[in-house]
Amino acid sequence: MIDYRKLGFVSTKQHTICEYEGKMLAEHVITRDGFNDHYSILYQKRAPTHEIKSEIFKHDNPFFPNYNKESNTELKRRHFQTPIYKKEGNLLDSRATLLVNNSCTVGIANLSKSDTYFFSNSDADELFFVSEGKGVLQTVMGEIDYKKGDYLFIPKAIPYRFLPNDKSNMLIVEGKNKFGIPSEFRLAMGQLKLDAPYNHRDFHSPSRLLNIDENENYPIIVKKDNQLTIHEYTDFPYKVVGWDGWYWPFSFSVYDYQPKTSSVHLPPTIHTAFSGNKFYVMNFVPRMLDYHPKAVPCPWPHSSIDCDEVIFYVSGDFTSRKGISNYSISYHPSGIPHGPHPERYEQSIGAKYTQELAIMVDTFEPLFVTEAAMVLEDKKYHYTWDSPNHL
Repeated sequence: MIDYRKLGFVSTKQHTICEYEGKMLAEHVITRDGFNDHYSILYQKRAPTHEIKSEIFKHDNPFFPNYNKESNTELKRRHFQTPIYKKEGNLLDSRATLLVNNSCTVGIANLSKSDTYFFSNSDADELFFVSEGKGVLQTVMGEIDYKKGDYLFIPKAIPYRFLPNDKSNMLIVEGKNKFGIPSEFRLAMGQLKLDAPYNHRDFHSPSRLLNIDENENYPIIVKKDNQLTIHEYTDFPYKVVGWDGWYWPFSFSVYDYQPKTSSVHLPPTIHTAFSGNKFYVMNFVPRMLDYHPKAVPCPWPHSSIDCDEVIFYVSGDFTSRKGISNYSISYHPSGIPHGPHPERYEQSIGAKYTQELAIMVDTFEPLFVTEAAMVLEDKKYHYTWDSPNHL
């Protein structure tokens, strides 16, 4: 997590009698790694344990999608034309997972309706990138207004729901372990270093407590071990009057990311924004390009033989290739070379600046392609580097 935050009413001393409006509050501690890692304490009007019903949630579940391992036996570069994905609705209805492994997943969603439930992912932290749209992310720790270009990070097991003001297209990355700010960006006591690509002021925790009527009640849908369970209560179980701690959801605008440049080309890890166990999330943002008089700003043709590469193209003219529309996703598996279109390599010489915006996920264990992704695949993509036939 980022640092210590506080919102609303909290006790002067943890785990002591605490009254609010003449009634005793319940302390709800949310912790990681048992009681040995980051935590926050929520002060609630009652403990969130008064369930009256729980059962398996019947749904076309997007979280353990069908994937065909045989589809990966053909080692090739792939392009998923995600703009043709038309399914929309609330989070569960519009979400599609495209690539999966044991550490992370990559997917998309087209939110056009507000959720009528709160959702809790108890398997993974979730990172949403808003490529289009705006609205409100409601969490039990408070509300965050979101807009185009925002990342929304929701820690594991924090219930939330989306209230889009207009259609919101999103890239989604699930990270199952140690997902967040890379350790190399921190001092020993946790403060972000001065040479990190962002600072504490760039991360926005909830600005106000959850705004729902005292009499409103919403079920909680929980994902655990890739199974959905719906939990119902006599009244809404998260009537939070305040909280403090290091464990909280946040927004971060990709436009606040501070890129680094060099006299000659640097590897893509220099663009890292977030990381998890066996994967990284990187930002390619508008920036000055390499400034050596003989620099080739375009990336190398390369063979990252231990790393799969996923790129979500957001906007601009991407330096290394053409023929991919905004919001499409390319997938370049380890084991075979990939790189820029031949003429793009030469055309980049002398370029001083790029307006490209893209999100990249590099994984250090193989990704599997889901059936949802195969429906969106451009079958000719692997051959588009052949100069006479490229897009």
